[in-house]
Amino acid sequence: MQKLTFDKIRQDGLLLYEYVRGSTAQGTAIPGKSDVDTGGVFMEPINWLLGTGIDACEQVSDERNDNTWYTLGKYMTLLTTSNPTVLESLFVDERFVLYEHPLMTEIKRHRDRFVTKECFNSFIGYAESQIHKCQGLHKKCNNPMTKRLGPLDFAYTFYNQGSTLINNWLQYRGLKQQYCGLVNVPNMRDIYSVFYDWGNHFQHETLEESTVAFVAQWLGMASTEEARQWITDQPCLGYSGMVSMNEQSNELRLSSVLEGAKPICHLSYNKDGYSMHCRQWREYKQWERERNPERYKANVANDKGYDAKNVAHSIRLLHMGIEIAQTGQFNVDRSNIDRDMLLRVRNAEYTYEELIEHLLSKKAEMEEAISRCALPERIDRRFVDELLISIREKFYGINWSKD
Repeated sequence: MQKLTFDKIRQDGLLLYEYVRGSTAQGTAIPGKSDVDTGGVFMEPINWLLGTGIDACEQVSDERNDNTWYTLGKYMTLLTTSNPTVLESLFVDERFVLYEHPLMTEIKRHRDRFVTKECFNSFIGYAESQIHKCQGLHKKCNNPMTKRLGPLDFAYTFYNQGSTLINNWLQYRGLKQQYCGLVNVPNMRDIYSVFYDWGNHFQHETLEESTVAFVAQWLGMASTEEARQWITDQPCLGYSGMVSMNEQSNELRLSSVLEGAKPICHLSYNKDGYSMHCRQWREYKQWERERNPERYKANVANDKGYDAKNVAHSIRLLHMGIEIAQTGQFNVDRSNIDRDMLLRVRNAEYTYEELIEHLLSKKAEMEEAISRCALPERIDRRFVDELLISIREKFYGINWSKD
């Protein structure tokens, strides 16, 4: 069978429903910026239903998914999951309906039976996900990650009455991490003794005065000349260094040291902190790869650190959820309800803190409204199944359910 397209569905008389969806139907479109998106429902070709469905596909979409049509079976399944976007299709204003088959009108006559307490799970779930995204984007916009840190950025040693990064401690004394040898301190998690290969240091590095002075103090020598002579007499021990020199290390390196050797200091490694940084770095780079470039520019330009479009969607759903719980009304068109506020959100006229406060307060208000709601607990899936069979039978003029 030829691949289904929008035109093919029309030509074969399979279209049941076509409507304008998204910001246009919701009354929140921004002239010159908002696209006009459409949704649709079409009957499965009969060979899909009677055969193996080898050529079947559940939806037809354009490249950007601005226009998406579902098969009747997929559409009814999404309705039973209380998918917010699909539920809206039953309640869009008539002026946004582009085509409606009489059988679709029959489905819409039962639209109130699809509005149950189950829909609130989708509404709250989406709102919570957007709150999380909003917080994450705010953090990413205001704290961009420009460098992947290494284990030594999470390694500290004692300094005065506190601590300092081991790299700072070594640098101040003219020492190098590649000549260090680490040994676990027994019974102390992520604590290491740090030993030093003075012979290799002397062979490959300029001997700085700060290094000689440190050795004199460390060994309790009377003069720096004595310390200098001591360094020149040390053998090369070949310690492994704290990390590899290619800056690709994900772990600290251990070394074997001579018995009785004296450590230059002790090191505490925040391994959990480093693991968290690696996870955040992966998430940040994935976000960079997948973010919408134009949306990102707009979000940075608004200087508020949130995705204005996503937050507006979230607020709209919370407001709708409260209305459904309190009145049973499913108000898709926001023109005379909260359109002005939603457009101000889209235009980033609120601070990040104001929006988070509003989202959290409306989420709490919605949960309170749900606890008092008189809607049915769940969708009657047997009714949906019988309705789907009935619509298919009427469309094709076949009584499949006859005993």
